[in-house]
Parts: sequence; C-alpha cells; structure tokens
Amino acid sequence: MIASQSSDSFFRRIRNLSSIQHPRRLAASLCLTAGLCLPASLLAGEAGDAASPQELALLQQPEPPAAAEPEIRLKLHRLERLTIEPPQADSPDTDEADELKKQAQTRYLAGKLKQRETVVREYVDLAWAEASKRDALEPELLIAIIQKESTFRPKVQSRYGAQGLMQVVRRWHRDKLHPSESLFDPEVNIRVGADVLEEYLALAGGNLDQALRRYSGNTRGYANTILKESRTLARIAEQAATRTQLAQG
Repeated sequence: MIASQSSDSFFRRIRNLSSIQHPRRLAASLCLTAGLCLPASLLAGEAGDAASPQELALLQQPEPPAAAEPEIRLKLHRLERLTIEPPQADSPDTDEADELKKQAQTRYLAGKLKQRETVVREYVDLAWAEASKRDALEPELLIAIIQKESTFRPKVQSRYGAQGLMQVVRRWHRDKLHPSESLFDPEVNIRVGADVLEEYLALAGGNLDQALRRYSGNTRGYANTILKESRTLARIAEQAATRTQLAQG
C-alpha cells in the first residue's frame, strides 16, 4: 500500500513538472522526484503529495526578471537622451531692439525736458531694469510717473515729504526699504515706487486707472496724464525699432 501511494505520488509530480518553466527549478524538481539528489533517509518518511523542505526552498526561489521588451528598451533609450535645457537668454536681436527703444525714449525726453541725454538715459535704464523684474509694470509707465512727479530730478522733495524721482513718502512706506536706504538714491526710489504701484494695483484688483489715482492722492487728471505719456513713450520706442528693422531688411 505504501509502495502504491509512493508510485501515485511520483507520477503526479512528473505530471506537475510541465508547469515549471525555470530550468534550474525543473532540474531540481526532477532530481527530487526521482530520488537522485537526496539521501534515502530524507525520502523514507514522505507520504502523499507533501514536498520536502529542500524542494520547497528550491521552488520558492524568485523568478529572474524577464528581459525588457523592445518597445520598453526603446522608451528607456529615449529617456536617457533627454536633457533639460537651461533658460534661454534674450537673443541679440531682442537686446538690440531694446537698446534702440531706450535711445529713442531718451532723445524724446531730453528734448522735451531740456536735459542732457546722459542724465535722462541713466533713469531710463533704471526704469527698464526695474520693470523687467515685474509682470504687471511696463518701463514706460514708470518713466511717465518719474517725468510727472519730479521731471527727472532725483533730489527733489515736496512740502508733504515726498522724495526723489517717483516722490515716495517715506513715513507711509517704511516697510518697503531699509532704514539705511535713501529715497534720494535713484535706484532705491524707483524700486520702492514700483513696489508702491504694485501694491495699489493689487488693492484695485488690477485696475491701473484706480491704482494711479491712489498713487497721486486722487489728483485730478493724473491717471489720464500718466497713461497718455506712457502710450507716447511706447509708440516712440516701437517706431524706432520698426524703422531700424526696415532699414536693415
């Protein structure tokens, strides 16, 4: 009876070998099934279909990873070739166009205000540099405010305490500058003036007309004057750039 059970167990194991795909497992199972790899003492107590600890250990070894499909390998290859491009700097054409615009605005303002171009150009450059750091402000807007508030005089001060190019009142905006900074410094003044204008724009929900009214203390006609002059400056700049492009084309 024991021999019959062992025989049945043996043939059942032989049939089950067809489901084993891994070569090493198949060979191990063949050895174990045939009793070639284990001493008789380990096989003596076997009954039914129970597998020995050695067989279980072999059968539980993990399958090796399958080879990547061609499509997956191709995708991985493409990913390896991907590179992150650094931010592109302004092209020489853009720099040249901006320079032409600044020159045209400087000539216009110097002639209008009867000031030296070198003096005006310094403040035009500062306005362009400050506007480039902000999304909502154009350089022409800052230049128009400077022209209206101080006519490009960096040391001017009103009887209300407004100082510098954009006539900023320090006591109202102490949070926007360091105690050691002076509003008579053109760069500091334009930076703080731009901060004030951005703050008023936010309070006005992006309405530039309302922001300008607030900036001027509701001075009558102020917003219209600034907007008109900023449009004039933008038109002068674009015309200069266009003329140069046509001449070169």
